[in-house]
Amino acid sequence: MNAKGVVIGDPRHDGDVEAFARVDGESFGSSFEVSLAWTRRIAEHATVRVARSGDDIVGGYALLPVGQFYGGRSVPARAVVAVCVHPAQRRKGIAGILLRDLVDVAGGSGAALAPLQAATTRLYRRWGWELGDRGLTQTVRTSALAQLRGSGDVVQSPDDRSLEALRRAYLPAWVGPLDRPDWWLAVEWKLADDANEQRRIYGWSEDGRLTGYVRYRARHESTPWLAIAVEELMATTADALRGLLGFLGGLEAQAPEITFRDSAIRPRSELLYLVPDADKSMKAQSRICWMQRLVAPGLAMRMRGWPQYAAAQLHLEVSDPARPDAERFVLEVSDGEGELSPGGDGRIRCGVGVLSSWYSSTMRAREAVRLGWLEGPTADVEAMDSLLGDRDAWLPDFF
Repeated sequence: MNAKGVVIGDPRHDGDVEAFARVDGESFGSSFEVSLAWTRRIAEHATVRVARSGDDIVGGYALLPVGQFYGGRSVPARAVVAVCVHPAQRRKGIAGILLRDLVDVAGGSGAALAPLQAATTRLYRRWGWELGDRGLTQTVRTSALAQLRGSGDVVQSPDDRSLEALRRAYLPAWVGPLDRPDWWLAVEWKLADDANEQRRIYGWSEDGRLTGYVRYRARHESTPWLAIAVEELMATTADALRGLLGFLGGLEAQAPEITFRDSAIRPRSELLYLVPDADKSMKAQSRICWMQRLVAPGLAMRMRGWPQYAAAQLHLEVSDPARPDAERFVLEVSDGEGELSPGGDGRIRCGVGVLSSWYSSTMRAREAVRLGWLEGPTADVEAMDSLLGDRDAWLPDFF
């Protein structure tokens, strides 16, 4: 079999969903039972597409409806998950057919962006995604947190809606975090895949108001110690930050280390300043990469917030592997608003991946010039970068 004759479409019946779950499980190393339970759960909210060759399901993907915060606004997106091709059918062009379909389906569904976390960057770059940033895992000695204190109280198992409301109020200060729907944790967190693993959420309350929370996994490894992995830590006040870190420090009798996974805390985190002897108490390791793609550039530019002081008119020529020809646009930004219109003379030339990374504030246009990925007059390149403002990029979600 090769990619010829492979058709991408919606699942026709529950048997297609089961077959997709089996491919997903074999691709990512999970059991069929866990993969099927997860697939059925996301199918209530997501778009699931499968690659079919005759009667066989040989791959597929899913899109989760979310927003992403850019310039203080939530831009409509589809988080890309479960892109898979059966191991026996790889290197036949099926992945490319899936990704071309993905771009069309995501853009046609009202999304502007299609973020993903890549098991392989080479494949996605080929189809128009570009790196946003690496997921950074930071590990700290539990005893180094034990002395931290905050004014307030620990709250056990706050409800999901309160957690998402806190995120939506806090995260617009950064570029890239997901604006998650209220069902997110029920799908991506509470559907545990390991009976030996404990999953916990604790909040921090100040005068009856939720000001932060921590979400973590705990399991016994081969030693008597617990392995604790923090998936998310949100702290909107200094007391919440110190209080939640101190709460984790209280686990020192059970766990010698606390691991903050996949940018659960910011890459340049407050731990560097709060932990004594951070050079001896902490270590960091990068893992999977966040990648970004514009699937509807006009909508992306219009929905994003731009700095009030920024103003420019840019003539862009953008190549896209999912489109037959490069397209020309004029981007006009003023008074915090942006508009992308067809036309212009294409003085700035780049691929959609570079434009996506620039949009995410993770690659400046001048950096892309040095890499040979963007061409344009110096004044235009400087004007392009002047539009990004000073918000730091951070994707604290793993999906």
